Amino acid sequence: MALIECKECSKQVSDSAAACPHCGAPVAPPQIARTPDETKKVGVGFALGIFFLPWLFGWFLLGRGYSIAARICGLTWLALSIFVFLGARDKSPSDTTASVPSKPTISREDERAARLASLSTFTAAQLAAAYDRNTVAADQQFKGKAYKVTGTVSSINTDFRGRPYVTLQGGVNQFMEPQFSFENAKDPAIAQLQKGSRVTLACTGRGDIAKTPMSEDCQFVR
Repeated sequence: MALIECKECSKQVSDSAAACPHCGAPVAPPQIARTPDETKKVGVGFALGIFFLPWLFGWFLLGRGYSIAARICGLTWLALSIFVFLGARDKSPSDTTASVPSKPTISREDERAARLASLSTFTAAQLAAAYDRNTVAADQQFKGKAYKVTGTVSSINTDFRGRPYVTLQGGVNQFMEPQFSFENAKDPAIAQLQKGSRVTLACTGRGDIAKTPMSEDCQFVR
């Protein structure tokens, strides 16, 4: 409790009294001097937090005590970081791959035609003559290799398993004519063959049996 001077009679009165006991004038409460709010400083640690984690530390600048300049800088960096983050997220991988020209698709028929066009072509007579001259050399050239053969059909038969095969004219004799079995035993084109038909087959060499050239997995080349 302290004594203050009455504004009316200038006599000493208690600061807790409601009125002056001498003149009855009300006693005004003592004025508490106010100091202006101190401006908070942005420390090094806080500044680094704003730089690396602006979406977390930036919001603290909205609290009381920070200068306007600090708020503007921090919130501007926060807005820029959000903008960059959203821009990178919207750029999906499909946007990048869309700019790469796609390779033209090749149909199975085009692929087959290209493969057949790359094969070497022989006549049935050339195949038979190669095995008649030298079986070892002929195997090195034809066995396990893909090639095309042209010739005239001399017979259409089936083997002991009931699978169809044809022979083409050009053998050393009528009993040693080159023999060809088919990849698709149910190919309707086989049933339409006639003796004397001219055909071209794409086959894989299977070696020989007693100098008779054997080919397998044949298919018609049209």
